[in-house]
Amino acid sequence: MKRLDFIKAFGLGSTGLVIPQTNFAQKPIKIYDNYIKGLTHYDLNKVKKQMSVGDALLLRRERENIYDSFAVAVFYDTKKLGYLPAYENVVISNLLEQGVKLNGFVSKLNLQDVYQAVSIEIYANIVVESPSMIQTDLLEHRADDAIDKYRKGPFF
Repeated sequence: MKRLDFIKAFGLGSTGLVIPQTNFAQKPIKIYDNYIKGLTHYDLNKVKKQMSVGDALLLRRERENIYDSFAVAVFYDTKKLGYLPAYENVVISNLLEQGVKLNGFVSKLNLQDVYQAVSIEIYANIVVESPSMIQTDLLEHRADDAIDKYRKGPFF
């Protein structure tokens, strides 16, 4: 390790901001796709003319909801549209509780049907190996003799 790299690592490490270099990438996967519930009770009428398929939607966990202890509210910008269905929201709720970054998008619009007017698709990023990880030294060597690509970076 070079002196400058060490100083950078030590300086960042004392503030808790060390982010090691890895050979992993992230890939978005769809984990949910269904209708938003409660549209007639919230702000859909205020934003429905602005909405289009592919628009971003915000998910917000509502711990204090008296009707559903796993409630996940759905927003378009700052306007509340409704909720994920109570019979399907437990996993999404727990992911949000753990700080997992989830991305929601409008997947379908049918504004003539007030109960199934807007569908939401939700994506999470999974860690996948980058193309350089596929070319591993483990194909030709024992694990102890292979180059350790998993810990390749300035700190190892």
